[in-house]
Amino acid sequence: MNIAFLTLTPVIGLAGTALYTLYAGFALWMPLLMVGMYLAVGISICAGYHRFFSHKSYEASAPVQLFYAFFGAMAAQNSILWWSSSHRVHHKYVDKDWDPYNIQRGFWWAHILWIFYRNPDTPGSFENAPDLLKNPIVMWQHKWHKVILIVGGFGLPTLIGAAFGDPIAGLLWGGFLRIAVIHHTTFFVNSLAHTLGKPLYNAEVSARDNWLVALLTLGEGYHSFHHRFPADYRNGIRWYHWDPAKWWIKTLRFLRLAADLRFTAPPQVEQARLRAELRLVEPRIAVADGPIADDVRARINKSLAHLETAINLWRQHMEERAAGVSDSWRKTRKRSQLYVRQSRRHWKNAMRMLEQVPETA
Repeated sequence: MNIAFLTLTPVIGLAGTALYTLYAGFALWMPLLMVGMYLAVGISICAGYHRFFSHKSYEASAPVQLFYAFFGAMAAQNSILWWSSSHRVHHKYVDKDWDPYNIQRGFWWAHILWIFYRNPDTPGSFENAPDLLKNPIVMWQHKWHKVILIVGGFGLPTLIGAAFGDPIAGLLWGGFLRIAVIHHTTFFVNSLAHTLGKPLYNAEVSARDNWLVALLTLGEGYHSFHHRFPADYRNGIRWYHWDPAKWWIKTLRFLRLAADLRFTAPPQVEQARLRAELRLVEPRIAVADGPIADDVRARINKSLAHLETAINLWRQHMEERAAGVSDSWRKTRKRSQLYVRQSRRHWKNAMRMLEQVPETA
């Protein structure tokens, strides 16, 4: 069933939509329908299935959860319960045999082939999702997600198309083509995001940060950061990082439909970045002359020590802010930021010295 569905939907979605449009004509509402449904379904997967249900990176109101449950089912990626349980297994065993979409088994395995196999280890009891088993919206959607897919995922765009005088075009553009696009952009997170880019925050696993993958996946391409800090509601942490799911969640908070957005302290992010970079430059330090290597390591140790101080000050800043000590928490935050800047200075000096060392012995 999986093989038939995942093979036929792109054929019908791409070839069928193109041929029918050539035959029946094109209208602006057709791509607008596809894009509109893609955004509603895509944000339900990224901000809903992934960041809310799988990682609990924020709290969402019941209406928002219902929105995620309804439009997420239209992605044809199984129920919230199944998807989130499998995704938690992925994070626990990333790049290991128990990882359902292990990139070590090849790009195409991680992208789509893993779905074509019956895996006896696929979560069935959902022991890693007790919170979801207690959620009535999740359990309702788990029971009815196939019906929602058929009625909503195919019926809704057909009705919209009928309102414009062409139900078949609605079904093709908003149904089959949209499903093909949402499938493979989601699959890119399992394949491209573990292949292209740099391990900026965690050099121990295959996850990568790549702005191009982020453009293709509604912001999920900053994957090295996500695997290092999975409970963070953001994937792209800079203001300019393309992360529509992050902006959606912040909008929900503004509307009081979401709360308790979890984010990683800036000094901890900097610490993870430097440790990942250190893992990559260690081979060059190892072949450096004794005095140079000693000096480089001394500067790196100073850099990391300053970050530890910055992290402790940030914790103090958060405690003072929660207590409402306004003058004190602002000063503590500035001190934390100062130590981060000092850490970066020591690190840059260490890297300048390391540039004198050849990359190979």
